[in-house]
Amino acid sequence: MLTVTLINYGRNRKLYEQARLNVVLTNEPAPTPAPSGISLETTLSTEPRETPPIEVDFATVQEDGPNVLGWLYSSDTQLNYPVVIYSDNIHYLTRDYTGSKSSSGALFFDFRLTKQLAGENLIVYGHHMKDRSMFGSLLQYQKQTYYEEHPIMYLMTPDKNYRIDLFAARFTDSEQDNFPIQFDSEQKRRTFVQTAIANSTFKPDDATYHSDAQIISLVTCAYSDYIEDSKFQIHGWLVEIG
Repeated sequence: MLTVTLINYGRNRKLYEQARLNVVLTNEPAPTPAPSGISLETTLSTEPRETPPIEVDFATVQEDGPNVLGWLYSSDTQLNYPVVIYSDNIHYLTRDYTGSKSSSGALFFDFRLTKQLAGENLIVYGHHMKDRSMFGSLLQYQKQTYYEEHPIMYLMTPDKNYRIDLFAARFTDSEQDNFPIQFDSEQKRRTFVQTAIANSTFKPDDATYHSDAQIISLVTCAYSDYIEDSKFQIHGWLVEIG
């Protein structure tokens, strides 16, 4: 079984290395300094302020993976993958981004978002792999030092590019209430964010609430002694960039 696992890891690495040939690394911008202190509320301007560190040839990537809707990237980590979507949240648990069988699966958006990615909270799921591929590195956000070294990520789509300003990481159970893509009211949205920050494993540089920014939540399996069927979630604000 160990041999099979290692073979599968190797196949998965080669597949995604091939996909990354369609990604061009540009000059990595320095993270935008977060304002000091905590304010109750502000808005995030959608005016482009920087360019993403990578450029993705989505037309070519989608030839192999027609369901690719985005690309997730975190500097100096293994997190550099296409993100797909399907009509359920099961299909890509055991298939790579091309649709072929794979124990590593793929990173995928919650199916409720549809191909328009219309949601107040964009949820992305991925396996927690032991070699830290896919979402295997997310649990490193239990450490304050890791967050300080990796406070931002990037989401590229065919239409827009975003910087992800991370504001919380936490363990949750698998109850559906922990995975909303829309909120019934502004107060429920605010409570969701406040709860995430209050239970975060790291203290964010900036805990400002942004009323006009989408949230993105990266979700993977976790193994907690205190929560049955636990998940680990990383939350961030989506800031549109050039």
